[in-house]
Amino acid sequence: MRLHPARVASLTALAAIVAALLLPSSSPAQPRDARDASVRRVTIASAGDLLLHIKVNASAAQRGWAHVLGGLREVLRDDEIAFANLETPLVDDVRDPVTGSPPVLGAPSSAARGLAEAGLDVLGCANNHAHDQDASGMARTVDALRAANLVAVGADVDPERAFAAEIVEREGVRVAFLSYTERINRPAGRTTPRATIAWIKQRDPSEAIRAARARADVVVLAVHWSHDFIPHPHPRQRALARTWVEAGADLIVGTGPHVLQEVERVPSPRGEAVIAYSLGNLLSNQGQRWILGRRFPASVHPALKLAETRDGLLLRTRFSIEGDRVRLEALEGVALWTVNDFWERARRREREPTYDIRIQPLAQVDEPVRSDRLAAIRRAVGDAVTIP
Repeated sequence: MRLHPARVASLTALAAIVAALLLPSSSPAQPRDARDASVRRVTIASAGDLLLHIKVNASAAQRGWAHVLGGLREVLRDDEIAFANLETPLVDDVRDPVTGSPPVLGAPSSAARGLAEAGLDVLGCANNHAHDQDASGMARTVDALRAANLVAVGADVDPERAFAAEIVEREGVRVAFLSYTERINRPAGRTTPRATIAWIKQRDPSEAIRAARARADVVVLAVHWSHDFIPHPHPRQRALARTWVEAGADLIVGTGPHVLQEVERVPSPRGEAVIAYSLGNLLSNQGQRWILGRRFPASVHPALKLAETRDGLLLRTRFSIEGDRVRLEALEGVALWTVNDFWERARRREREPTYDIRIQPLAQVDEPVRSDRLAAIRRAVGDAVTIP
């Protein structure tokens, strides 16, 4: 019997399918998870300065740290490592906290538990206010942070540990954190025990970065630098940052100016690095008198009137690691805002005022403030960061 050509073609195709099912394949397809088994990933969420001013502490005393820091807790994820710069000793009994230029800062040690419950993991302690409660106050601060299961970097009673990295491991990825400062406002004082602060004047971070590179998959350098309310990084800062990237830093988190500055992606010997020149304030009493559209006399101090001091950003940096290569997979930002009820308190004229100063996701702020500040935050950090 002669078969029709179309029937022959169908039988031939069927035979090929059967053969493919029965015979072992020379190059079997691998599931995606198997192909990516050698790739590890980690997300680092970084934020700016925690300035626990007198009225911030009053707000926490009246309403609880969960209220003051609740907006941060809302946006942090459990699978990421969260960092912020603690620009306030968690001690307030060596010197009385006072306003001024510069102020003397201090907060109760109970704030450490509030910071931990807000979702933070690592706190940088090297900054210009580190000696506001003497070196002994910073030693007690480090103890309070560690008692709350937080990682403290940039200060320690052991000088070598102060300048060295602390390692945090997440999902098999080892992340090294370093914290350094360009300046310190006050001498260390004579009280004991005394914490050493990682001061760039005494030791450049490059050596510690290289040592951390040998121990970790990702290296994060927090650096407190620049001067108050400067909107752009200095060329010297750009040069220093690139030197530290060459030494092995994958993420540089700048703080100090109390306003947001540019975030940029740069090539590194391992792939690509991120430099955030300033992440501004995370929480403070600055900018308290700002009102949208209102002009203030030049005589009013910038710390009182600048909306930029109330702008915040949670910078979410996602790295993938394959061998000795580090790749930046995502660079995203969550816009934040510091709520401050200064004008409401002024209208109430309470004999014993109540305070409401707290972090809030900008997406929850009413218009037209939300649109005004979102545009300002995007301009400040630039196009490298995706901000919804």
